[in-house]
Amino acid sequence: MSSFLAHVAAGLTLYFCKPVDKTRRPGLALGLPVLLVWLAIVPDFDYLAIWFLHARFELRVTHTLLFCFLISGIIYWLTARLKPAYAAASGYWVLLLAVCSHLVLDLLVGRSLPLLWPFVPHKFSLSMALLPGVSHTGVISYAFWRNLLMEACLLTPILAAIIMLARGLPLRAYLPEILLVLAMWSGLVFASGRLMSN
Repeated sequence: MSSFLAHVAAGLTLYFCKPVDKTRRPGLALGLPVLLVWLAIVPDFDYLAIWFLHARFELRVTHTLLFCFLISGIIYWLTARLKPAYAAASGYWVLLLAVCSHLVLDLLVGRSLPLLWPFVPHKFSLSMALLPGVSHTGVISYAFWRNLLMEACLLTPILAAIIMLARGLPLRAYLPEILLVLAMWSGLVFASGRLMSN
């Protein structure tokens, strides 16, 4: 699975893609990114049942497109009723993108997901993992921190480029920094591959 930090970064990216609004109230400036981050991590809330209740799920329903549409629709409906400013500032599609970003990141680490359940029972996956994923060996292990650093070095320039494109900033002006971070990531991938083979 992708790291918790990657899902948080995806939610914050959606928030920062919005143009800066000088008239926005302070409560809205804090509440909207919290809402988007919560939506970006909510598909993993079934881990609470796995960890604390020792539940076993044959199918993780929270990792389906149906769940994404339902949870973003419910949250949009609730925010439109309780906090209309949040609903107006975000819109349904931004909330949906926040939840779907979780599925995209999990697909990038090579997970098989039941995306079209209950309509198609088949699980979908990419043929090759593009992100290293988090190692479940513990916080003090080398593999955990190596994979977390590799994930950050790959996602940071990509998410920054998405924000810049959404805000209409000149991507060409920051291209050297983006390429530098991508080069560092590729060096880490090469070095970690050599360390693992030794």
